[in-house]
Amino acid sequence: MKKKSGKMKMIYMIYLAVLLLLMMVFLWYARKTLILYEASQPKYLMDALIAVPDLTLSMNTAVLTFNEFETLEDYQEQLRLLLENNDLQYHFLKESYTDGTLTYGIYAGETPVGTAVLQPMSTTTRLIAIPITDWQLTALDAYEDRGDYSAAITVPSNYTVKINNIPLTDTYITERVFYEELEYSAAYVSVPEQVTYQVSGLKHPAQITVLNADGCELPLSDTSSAIPVVTDNTETSSDNITLCYLPAEEEISTELRSIVLDAVETYSNFFSRDLPGCRESVDPIRELFPEDSIYLTLADQYRREDMQIFSAHTDTHFLNESITEYIPYNDRCFSCRVSFDKSMTLSSGREMIDTTDNVYYFVLQNGSWLIADIR
Repeated sequence: MKKKSGKMKMIYMIYLAVLLLLMMVFLWYARKTLILYEASQPKYLMDALIAVPDLTLSMNTAVLTFNEFETLEDYQEQLRLLLENNDLQYHFLKESYTDGTLTYGIYAGETPVGTAVLQPMSTTTRLIAIPITDWQLTALDAYEDRGDYSAAITVPSNYTVKINNIPLTDTYITERVFYEELEYSAAYVSVPEQVTYQVSGLKHPAQITVLNADGCELPLSDTSSAIPVVTDNTETSSDNITLCYLPAEEEISTELRSIVLDAVETYSNFFSRDLPGCRESVDPIRELFPEDSIYLTLADQYRREDMQIFSAHTDTHFLNESITEYIPYNDRCFSCRVSFDKSMTLSSGREMIDTTDNVYYFVLQNGSWLIADIR
């Protein structure tokens, strides 16, 4: 009985030793399985991916679309500036339930710059329910959050508009409007129209440059903002820019000022009977206007019907002469506001003041500046 008891004890000890060994093997296998499972998680591949120096240069840019105003070089420069102040990070986007691929978004700060696709190449199952997957990077595409920026710029037709330093052609003109104030001037010389350029579908706010007829750049903004702002007839938002430029006022030259004053004061003197021969015909002012000007017709009608009732006077002279609002539309047409007081001494000795304050439109014909319109 004692022998049998010792034998049973030996068998029991062996059984415990084998059981313990099996438990140790199982625990070792389970630990290795968990290590392999953890190591097979796609996040480690993504961690290693975004740590690659200049990762964005390896991205496939063929998936991006560009237009004539926004090129691959522009995109790369925007990306370079973005990465100067932001580190790369990633976020899980989606899993395909057909082939098991995982898609991750790659971001610079909060801005998406690319997508990475991981595909399961093989999967083994350990401990019945624990999958060990071998992931492989199958796609690394550049991504640009496509904005929908637009720009509408209204300018005289002889101005030049550039988007990102590229001049706009007539194909971008969506509207042409004739300047009503140039109606009479257009009968004698070519005058600009008001045109509106429309550009849409831009990924970024446009960098706009406007040059006047002389090729001088006009100010767009009083700040260094990337979105231009002008104060008159302008609307801006984060997505849309609307700019409107009217023909700009300039400083009139001394020579042109003298020509304008001489013409307008001569015209004024016709109506006050201060020009020799004005009672007989409009010849004294004929050289001030184009040949078929309606103002010659009106002056002749005045000469025939109303000139005689103008009060007799002497000592005609001009005071407070002023020329403002000088606007050159092109090299053959301009307008300006002319104002002055004409002093005349009546036969009674009383001074009479006749005030002129009108806008005159001049056109260049045969080397001479002629009055085309008065408003």
